Amino acid sequence: MTWIYRFWPARFSSLPALAFCVCVPASAAQATPPDADQPPALVWGAVPSADLYLLVASPRLSKPELQQLVADRIGRGIGDNQTITQIWSNVPEPIQLWLSIDPARLEEAKLTTDQALEALASKLGISAQSTQGIRPPHSWIYSGATREKLEAWSDAPPRLADGTIVNPSEWTTVAYRQAPEFWEDWNKVGLSLSVSAEARRDSLESVVSERLKALASHLPEDVSVLMLPAGPGLNEADGIFVTVARDE
Repeated sequence: MTWIYRFWPARFSSLPALAFCVCVPASAAQATPPDADQPPALVWGAVPSADLYLLVASPRLSKPELQQLVADRIGRGIGDNQTITQIWSNVPEPIQLWLSIDPARLEEAKLTTDQALEALASKLGISAQSTQGIRPPHSWIYSGATREKLEAWSDAPPRLADGTIVNPSEWTTVAYRQAPEFWEDWNKVGLSLSVSAEARRDSLESVVSERLKALASHLPEDVSVLMLPAGPGLNEADGIFVTVARDE
């Protein structure tokens, strides 16, 4: 599902909260003895809160096949009983705020993609970072950026390093999505990761990123994983994501 806003500075409607619950058999809730080598429990259902989301997608594998892959390989590959204590699977895809850059309109504005990212960074006060995961879409994230910053663009238009004023509304479309535009037709499975109370949440992304790198060669080549920092709302990713639309 996608919510698109084509006119700026339009006010954004309230972010819809999605909740999904699945009953877990009593046997699945039985406690297991602590074991440093034992992977964390893979729990089916909606987690009350999350520290990090993963979106697993494939254009070929069915959703049940992706769920099995998550249970057999991905959960075991990224989890442990010391840092990532619980992995919740089969959750709804987290809602993400995406800016899609139109390459034709960007060319008309005589700007490059790097200049577009620079202009966005100037206004948001945050540098763009490449998205992380396994074969993620070609995209960037402004971690911690909010829709309120987007709404304030008309008050203070962004500038390039040479002082040129730019208007991102001329070459972008803003949309709430549950998957990157390129993955909309793919089958997807959402994961929610929780860390132990003693673990450092600020290092979670780097820990998971390294484990995904080690796991990449053990997954089918047409399976991709996108890391999504958890936002303040239920089932909401943090930050603003940016991609370049297909040049049709």
